[in-house]
Amino acid sequence: MKMDEWLKKMEIENLEDMSYLESFCSVMELDESVPEDVFHQLFADVTADEIREMMDQYLEEIMAGISEDCIEFFSFLSSYRRSFKGMMNYLIREEQQERAASELFRFREWYREPGSVLCMDLNEEREFPASVCESLIMGRMEKLSEGSYRFDYSGAMGLEYDEYEEYIDDEEEDYLDLADDDPKMTLIDPVDPVIDGVDYENEEGYMQ
Repeated sequence: MKMDEWLKKMEIENLEDMSYLESFCSVMELDESVPEDVFHQLFADVTADEIREMMDQYLEEIMAGISEDCIEFFSFLSSYRRSFKGMMNYLIREEQQERAASELFRFREWYREPGSVLCMDLNEEREFPASVCESLIMGRMEKLSEGSYRFDYSGAMGLEYDEYEEYIDDEEEDYLDLADDDPKMTLIDPVDPVIDGVDYENEEGYMQ
């Protein structure tokens, strides 16, 4: 398939648009597999700095769609997000920006891997497999009261990554720590999730 056909399939006008988040999302969420050589052509003129910023925004958005009972998976993606940002900083400083697209491709392969998540449709009382991407889309639908699901991410936590903490500066550290400050990550008791006088399930305060 020619590049213009891939662009049409992703609803992207031209390669110059690949530095925009909307085009980035189109590539990440395309239903079919994208060959690695095509993927590299798509991001050939996108810098590691641009990939770092778009990926960070994208991860922040998809993490917001994770169901509240999936604390371990939220923590997993939070750690990966920190690692990816540090890795991109490392590649920029070491002038190895060509590796940025390869790391992004590796993420997409994991993200789109069929059947890595076990889903339960609570309305229809049926189980079915899905990719991480598909499960997070269902999670967003659930937040809009379009369906009711439960997700088992135990088979989807095999994305390996290295730590790059030394390549994250103080400003980024503060930003990432703030982004990770989520009620579902600090619950004392997941059965009776009350902390700091707030019942996050019922959104009501209480008096001891």
